[in-house]
Amino acid sequence: MIRAEREGGAMGSEILEKFRPLFQPRSIAVIGATDNPFKLGYHALAAVTSTGYQGEVYPVNPNAGETIQGRRAYRSIAELPHGVDLFVYAVPETQVLPTVREAVERGGRAGVIFAGGFRESGEEGRRLQEELVRIADSGGMKLIGPNCIGVLNTRAGVNATFASPLAWFPSGNVSVVSQSGGMGNCILNELMDERVGIAKFVSIGNRANVEFADMVEYLAEDPDTEVICLFIEGLDRGDDFLDRAREAARKKPVIVYNRGFTESSSRTALSHTGSVASSEAVYRGAFAQAGLLQVESASQMACLAKAFSMGGVPRGNGVFMATHTAGPAIAISDICERGGVRFPPLRPDIAEALREFIPRHAVAANPLDLFAFAWTDNALYLRAADLALAQEDIHCAVAVFVTGAGSGPVFPAREYAEIGRRHGKPVFLCLVAPAILSQELEEAQKEGVIAYNTPEKMGEVLVHLNRYLLRGAPAL
Repeated sequence: MIRAEREGGAMGSEILEKFRPLFQPRSIAVIGATDNPFKLGYHALAAVTSTGYQGEVYPVNPNAGETIQGRRAYRSIAELPHGVDLFVYAVPETQVLPTVREAVERGGRAGVIFAGGFRESGEEGRRLQEELVRIADSGGMKLIGPNCIGVLNTRAGVNATFASPLAWFPSGNVSVVSQSGGMGNCILNELMDERVGIAKFVSIGNRANVEFADMVEYLAEDPDTEVICLFIEGLDRGDDFLDRAREAARKKPVIVYNRGFTESSSRTALSHTGSVASSEAVYRGAFAQAGLLQVESASQMACLAKAFSMGGVPRGNGVFMATHTAGPAIAISDICERGGVRFPPLRPDIAEALREFIPRHAVAANPLDLFAFAWTDNALYLRAADLALAQEDIHCAVAVFVTGAGSGPVFPAREYAEIGRRHGKPVFLCLVAPAILSQELEEAQKEGVIAYNTPEKMGEVLVHLNRYLLRGAPAL
């Protein structure tokens, strides 16, 4: 697990307290809650209660009876106790401003607004959003959205979205902030496929008075977050974001997936969250200068986040790779060497020790092809990795293995992980297997082996980790 350095002292405490009502609310009001499963308010209340949230929950609907979904119903915000922490707005855009004003008057501290129809919809929508911000700021209320799917905090049991299934995500140390709710879901799905747990998820939407810069600063101080993932369509105050992201990247890995550069995609971004795209080269250059790691897909983001979350950062760019099948190892080698990752020649004494047990026609080299012998006698992987990891310029090991699919040999993950721990170096496994046969991969990760099911994923992760080191990674 990454142990990011905690800096900032009082400033860190200040940002954590500023967003406590959003991520750790003591009470939640769902405005527009209902028993009608065909309305968003039904799903919003169901989501809030799906995680076993321990605070007070207040369903509010002027047309309600005595209860909503088995909970006491409230006819208006005025009936609520003063100082409810978090308001979840499952109402049409025409009702957002008056209900936010009421919440501010009742001491509300934070809000999540699902409805669209604000700055992404044109000049009138922009004016409405400016008025919304004025109302919220007058009472110090922080707003996520509008035009978003909400906030998830797995550690606190907070699911302030309209998606109950988000409660299924395992808790972990990776946090995601996405401008797009749909892309946020794509990233979460990829993380789940890679068996990576979530700390927090924020669908930031139109960014009323909470910007990417605020979330990056918060997550940099958040003790539950060790890896920060961002999906960005566009930025309004780029300088502010880069300043705070640069500070965050000095403490924790910050991974960015950025889209919206072509003519049609930039039009979509503008109508989607009101974001104005900029030059791809400008974004890439600025993110690189700030020390952010840029990826090209949700899958790349999830794979890289997994390596960071499992403590898989080598101390250098030297890799030892062993395989029983040449093709995947060739693919990994090509990707790695083009990205600056090395496969150092083995020391003469290590090569000599390998010759004592590898197949007679195998060459004691790096990468090491053990042929099909190692598929059945997979202890060969363990002996080879143990020898190679003792070499000073080899900083991690990669094993390439084709799954036996439940009827053939199983890779010895527990012993392999123990070898890595003994040498103080991360060990990776490219377990060639279809996603439907993921149990072996999952079991390997439980042992501490960082595992991927394709050579492309494996190679790309090693290249990104090398780029991270070249940028002056923080002490992890």
